[in-house]
Amino acid sequence: MTVEIGLTPDGRWDTGFDGLVDAAGAAGFSALGVAAGQVDAGTASALAAGGLRCHELLALMVSDDAGATLASAEVLAAAAGQVGAQWVLTVFRAGLTSETAEIIERCAAMFAEAGAGMAVEFSPLGPVATLPVALEVVDAAGAGRAGVVIDTWHFGFGDSTFDDLAAVPLEQIAYVQFTDALEPISDRPGRETMNRRALPGDGILDLERFAATLLDRGWNGLVSVEVLSDELRERPVSEVARLLHDSTARYWA
Repeated sequence: MTVEIGLTPDGRWDTGFDGLVDAAGAAGFSALGVAAGQVDAGTASALAAGGLRCHELLALMVSDDAGATLASAEVLAAAAGQVGAQWVLTVFRAGLTSETAEIIERCAAMFAEAGAGMAVEFSPLGPVATLPVALEVVDAAGAGRAGVVIDTWHFGFGDSTFDDLAAVPLEQIAYVQFTDALEPISDRPGRETMNRRALPGDGILDLERFAATLLDRGWNGLVSVEVLSDELRERPVSEVARLLHDSTARYWA
């Protein structure tokens, strides 16, 4: 059984796309998240030259403004097709209603036509707050068109449970976003998640149990490490990439 290790980069790292590709490839990653604004005629060839593929295109924000959401999805679908993205990461400003369900279904259909799936990310900081609710969104997207992204920070600081994790259908997991977290020092979770994540093993999350819950069930998908950290932003990206890969891979061996 092999779990693939990918990288969701921090948009505040001080490097260009070529430097990011070099750092990710040298660190041992096989997949790299790509922001839609980074996609141009040379993106796919740059990834291939670095021995990487695009597992996630970043990112669609679903709101109750159908026109704006669908226009963004159209741009993202074109970019996904251009770079060969497996998934389009999707986050939510509006919860699941009959109106947003229609928007979600139409966006997922655009992504499917481009060869990508909708990766539904839940967060305790938004209206799609838990793993069970995210699975309802996956259902709304249409059969075979979506999967859930399970971010360990969102899982650990929200109301999702290990029973939820043990029950999620494995075929409905798009991928895992993996990180640890420092003990919170404020009552502002948005700042905590954006600036005070930690290398796996250096924080307070029960990552051993998280990984074992999936591995013991036979899951062998993709783990994308995403550590948003003010401290790591001060280090060279090549050094950070190696730390991220090595600290993550040991949980999934």
